[in-house]
Amino acid sequence: MAKTWRVACVLFLICAAPAGAAEDEPLFWPTIRHSRIQGWAGGVAFQPRSRIFDRTVLTATAGRGGFLAGVGFGSFGDNIMAGTALHVTCLRTTGRPRRGDPHQTYVGVEGEIMVANIGLRGGPLVRIGKSSAPSSRLLVGFSIGYGF
Repeated sequence: MAKTWRVACVLFLICAAPAGAAEDEPLFWPTIRHSRIQGWAGGVAFQPRSRIFDRTVLTATAGRGGFLAGVGFGSFGDNIMAGTALHVTCLRTTGRPRRGDPHQTYVGVEGEIMVANIGLRGGPLVRIGKSSAPSSRLLVGFSIGYGF
């Protein structure tokens, strides 16, 4: 767990300053989330500032219960730090997830809304492959966090 927090803190410090993006907005945004599956997790969001990919949002978080990566369509920022996105996510659980089976991969679609840098994210996640554990094949992922 200590290693996860160290990685999250390093990501937060690297991403806290603007990365030279257009309109003085950073390309990378730090995030700290608490989810039903991962527990506390730290990560980063990336939104390219180009004409073709300006609505693309890439996210990644690492927590005690697993690692989550997503590709989304949406936008965030502006004066009140608000935005919305729809993410296709992939979650890989560790040996001790809060929900779901250990060492399994889940994929799904999650919606997200953020106002004043506080974000809510959730949606269904389906386990891929077989598992020896008797738990459900479907999880409902939900998290709240600071940052996208």
